[in-house]
Amino acid sequence: MGRIWVICCEEGLYGTARQEVLKRDGDARVARVASVEEMMSLRALCESERVGIVVAGRGASLDRTARDVTRIRQQGLGDDVLAILAGCGPGSVARMLRAGANEVIAAEGEWAGCALPDRPLVLGTCMEDDGCGCTVDGAPPFRDDLVPLEELWPPLDEPDDEVGAGPSALERTGDCGISCKGSVRTGRDGVDMPAADAHELKEVAARAGANAAMSGGGHRAPLVAVVSGRGGVGKTTVVAGLAACAARVGLRSAVLDLDLMCGDMPAVLGVDVFKGLEGLMAHESGGSIAECDIEATAMRVGPGLTLWGPLAEGERAELFGDSVEQLIDALRSAADVIFADTSCFWGDAVAVAVGACDRCLVIGGAGETSGASAARAVALAMRLGVPATRMTSVFNGVGGCGSGEEEALRFEMGASLRSRARISDGGDRVSGLLSFDKLDALIAEDCAFSRDMRSFAGELLSELGCRMVGSLEPAPQNTPATKFRLPWGKRGSGER
Repeated sequence: MGRIWVICCEEGLYGTARQEVLKRDGDARVARVASVEEMMSLRALCESERVGIVVAGRGASLDRTARDVTRIRQQGLGDDVLAILAGCGPGSVARMLRAGANEVIAAEGEWAGCALPDRPLVLGTCMEDDGCGCTVDGAPPFRDDLVPLEELWPPLDEPDDEVGAGPSALERTGDCGISCKGSVRTGRDGVDMPAADAHELKEVAARAGANAAMSGGGHRAPLVAVVSGRGGVGKTTVVAGLAACAARVGLRSAVLDLDLMCGDMPAVLGVDVFKGLEGLMAHESGGSIAECDIEATAMRVGPGLTLWGPLAEGERAELFGDSVEQLIDALRSAADVIFADTSCFWGDAVAVAVGACDRCLVIGGAGETSGASAARAVALAMRLGVPATRMTSVFNGVGGCGSGEEEALRFEMGASLRSRARISDGGDRVSGLLSFDKLDALIAEDCAFSRDMRSFAGELLSELGCRMVGSLEPAPQNTPATKFRLPWGKRGSGER
């Protein structure tokens, strides 16, 4: 595990500061603060750690930058202090050295090495032209290319309830790209497992990402991949909650359980009759899967919510990378949003989903290794081609046993992502309702967990550009709502 580095800098210089840190320590854990006061608070939580400090500023703020370096040295906040100056001359460099900096990096004008943008990521904005569905003016795109719901998913007669929205759960701080090193597989407790061939996974993910980028024109549902560095942090619960919220606002929500060996999403969603993904491979013809076979392996959960996976024969998991890739391609044009739950072992199926995703949620929870596990998950996702601008760190279970502010901060520091969210602990109430197939009742409750889940889902779907035709606000009980079927009009419509 790398040492902790704390960066205090002006807008536009964070990318430079982070690059300099990673040149020195490829496994560094990086945190960004706005002032020396915040740095002091953070240092108090990391007393046993060796901490490096980076202070960056421009010529106009040279005096303040020098004072910050002096205070850092007087307070003993860091073992090493690195100063980065833009638009300053040799005299400014000398002044920083006299103030106590161990090293000073100077450049004329904007820092020439800063290849990454460094403006805050807010809902509806994106820092790169990657086709992720975000606009650059702060407003989420309004998708006019959606096929009318009544044409693809005819309404059923079963009633349903709407749910309420709570306060915003997303927080944003700073992050840029990262060149990471580390293990690619972790166990349930964050312990390294024998690593898979990262080059093979990268090829699989690159192909999936290329296919997703080439599918231009027409309707294209965004894919949200949910990952973690270890088990037991609530990935399945988060996926189920997000998918249920999406269905409540009129979206055709597809869920993929890509923990093909031991996934338990069917139990969480209350599936009556389990159908394994084996049917996708068994009926392949000419290397392609027919829509009738995709429908045959689908499990209709409820209003606008359909599940695929895992396998009934988990030992065949490594054979289903191509099948999962084709399934995702088919669902891109049939659903409104796709959620993929994953396992701690990143095989081909998981690599396909992560490589093609529009958003990657890195889930963490209580535990001493939470931050380190998150760092490894982020590093692997980036090696598979997912930029940090498409990732969000989600700390699940805030307020529960061993999940206080210090643990949440440790996880967020490990992940080092700009987009962040926290979901409150639901306690025994959550596990109790899920065990009795009461996901709808759980999402509709007026508790901290449900409010955070609804708020996070609403902001995530808006950021992805999903056109929500319903409301996340509470509705009176016994209010009838619309339910939807699978998107395909005819059975047996594909070629076997």
